Amino acid sequence: MPNVDMPLSQLQDYKPELTNEADFDLFWDNAKALSNQKPLHAQVNLVQDHPLKSISIYDVVFDGADGTPIHGWYVTPKGEHQPGSLPVLVKYHGYSGNRGYPNELLQWASMGMAALAIDVRGQGGLTPDRAEYPQGGIPGWMTLGILDPASYYYKQVYLDCIRALDFVCSREEVDASRIVVYGGSQGGGLALAAAGLDSRPKLALPVFPFLSHFRRSVEIHASGPYVEIKNWFRRYDPEHRQEEQVYRTLSYFDGMNMASRIKARTLMAITLQDITCPPSTCFAAYNHLAGPKEVRLYHDYGHEGLPFHEEAMMRFIEAYL
Repeated sequence: MPNVDMPLSQLQDYKPELTNEADFDLFWDNAKALSNQKPLHAQVNLVQDHPLKSISIYDVVFDGADGTPIHGWYVTPKGEHQPGSLPVLVKYHGYSGNRGYPNELLQWASMGMAALAIDVRGQGGLTPDRAEYPQGGIPGWMTLGILDPASYYYKQVYLDCIRALDFVCSREEVDASRIVVYGGSQGGGLALAAAGLDSRPKLALPVFPFLSHFRRSVEIHASGPYVEIKNWFRRYDPEHRQEEQVYRTLSYFDGMNMASRIKARTLMAITLQDITCPPSTCFAAYNHLAGPKEVRLYHDYGHEGLPFHEEAMMRFIEAYL
């Protein structure tokens, strides 16, 4: 089947210039410093009545940097655990999704790990979004605050992802030197952000990461949320007079720029028929990864479930964690 993007030989060498501004690191250092001043106020409640008997399941809520309550599931293998004995996986979900169900974390607990899955604020879960935006946007979340990185939607989302790392590191049973970040699509982009902005993750497992190489993604995608940015221009700026301002904002959140800061060992999955997160945009991130890396290419798959890749990720964790 022919690729929907460049030929594979070109994809493997595709490494566009980074788009990060000179103050990229300062922007995120300041944001993280302010976040670190805010207590988590974590609430952890054991789920007493659940048919899964081999794991302990906790309903978790902790504060985002702006006070938004972030909901999640946290699971551990059943039984008592010595302090610092469990590696942990943090899972971020796809666009418009939610934290899912505890059974979706079962395979990680079966490997002897703790696992946390959180809602992305304002999307399909229990977590609201208490951030304020200076202007309207297109339905969805991609264009909220898009004219200023300080007010852009994904600023608080990325900080939520880092605070999820703070939460697992606060757990006595967790070994903070053995953290994995994982997600597909939007979740893949959030895994890149968490590993790019924080040195604590040791492994990163992004699957066809969204939020990467924004300009090309908007130009060539054929389905999915990038259309929101096109529709923002149609409604608010048909002559694209603010185009550079928009892409300057997005540069602070681009997975390609995040990847260049990642030292964690990374396993990325890329599907060559993906018209939502086009392969070239995923390779743009992969080829900029600063740490040790591996890629799994699935030639005949698009933006869809990859159940066989679950075992590849489990074996990767087994080998390196």
